Amino acid sequence: MEAEVSGELQILENERSYVARELHDGLAQTTQQIILQAGLCRKLLERRRLETLAEELLALEARAQTASQQVREFIADMRPPRGEPDAPLVEWVRAEIDVHLTRGGPPTEFEFETQQPIPILPDTMRIAFLRVLQEALLNARKHARAQKMVVALSFDDNTLRLIVKDDGQGFSPSELSSRPPDAGGAGLQAMRARARALGGEFKVQTGPGRGTRVRASIPITDLNLP
Repeated sequence: MEAEVSGELQILENERSYVARELHDGLAQTTQQIILQAGLCRKLLERRRLETLAEELLALEARAQTASQQVREFIADMRPPRGEPDAPLVEWVRAEIDVHLTRGGPPTEFEFETQQPIPILPDTMRIAFLRVLQEALLNARKHARAQKMVVALSFDDNTLRLIVKDDGQGFSPSELSSRPPDAGGAGLQAMRARARALGGEFKVQTGPGRGTRVRASIPITDLNLP
């Protein structure tokens, strides 16, 4: 029990480190650029270089808009996915793919196959399942440099199966696992932890230049299925 609790606490701490890294790599750098550019604008004003000042102000406005967008996206990612609680799971998945595309993700094909109706999942289970999808899509947007992606959802034998794959640059799992959480890898750990918390499995297949394929399999036999 002590080892299990320690492992869960470490996962939570890793997620905090991951959030800190996301803020540092995104919003913190953007705001630092805004500060530097604002200082440049002040000097240009003092020297009456108004034409150059106008150009820098346009660039400053664009960076401020970028920072605002980063804040909105970060807040949205921290909140539970929004939608109708009794909506079919496939609609939730499609909505996450739409968000992925609006944030600059590569073209993404959605494949859906089911041998039986997918039951309405409890909120906590649905959110955890969608968090795995969100993290997989985010990792691909940020790191894969992929030209295309596939999200596949299937349901048979009372098991949900989610596959997210891309044709990007891939990575070395052994090299990633040796890094501290704030230097990469916390996202994969969080996906694995969520899948296991649901009684399921999580696997990653990748390698340098081979793209990445993540798969989560979640049994849902406790929902009074027909």
